[in-house]
Amino acid sequence: MLVSVVIAALNEEDYIGKALETLRQQKTTHEFEIIVGDGYSTDRTVEIAKSYGARVVREKRRSAAWERQAGARAAKGDIIAFTDADAQLPAHWVQSIAAFFESNPKAAMAYGPVYFSDASSIERAMSQFVMDSCLFACSCAGLHNPVGSNMALRRDAFEKAKGFDTRLVTAEELDLAKRIAHFGQVRYHTGLYVSVSARRVKKWGYMYYSAFHIANALRFHLTGKSQKEYIPVR
Repeated sequence: MLVSVVIAALNEEDYIGKALETLRQQKTTHEFEIIVGDGYSTDRTVEIAKSYGARVVREKRRSAAWERQAGARAAKGDIIAFTDADAQLPAHWVQSIAAFFESNPKAAMAYGPVYFSDASSIERAMSQFVMDSCLFACSCAGLHNPVGSNMALRRDAFEKAKGFDTRLVTAEELDLAKRIAHFGQVRYHTGLYVSVSARRVKKWGYMYYSAFHIANALRFHLTGKSQKEYIPVR
């Protein structure tokens, strides 16, 4: 099984090298390729990505949805896995994704929790508890909330769903999960986890960060609409 790992990036020279290093250290029996969907970065993001052997696809329209879409369109794998440029991936990440889809033939999409890599031990413990509790409860209610830095799907299901709705600035993952559910099961996988930088939380504060994402998810599930602005934090 070939797994295509797609990373959305825009001016991520401070982080993307670490993400790609964790991909280089993957322990898996499956082949995988790395594709960076880059929003025409003006720093060394592309140079660093290429130095790690990643294939870079440029996208002039800057948003996570457009960058992920560009990377996914170039993917050759049976499975497309999405993560972010500031992610740190456990060594079994690719193997866990491939094993999940091999053992769950009816599954079209899988997603897991996202933790913080650069926070205090107390902050990490609290964020893990909140993330695990919220994602598990929502998945039991049929309200799937995948995070773009840790989700994977079958390419044929992605193509049938016509990919991301690139008009969306936020909640594009939730929208994709809702449409992909027509072509197979969407599953929350507790053993599939990654860590990302806490830079946005440190900039926004825990209360505002949590309130923004919870309110945005609820708004999307109830109305089909989401926030149209998401200020970048580099």
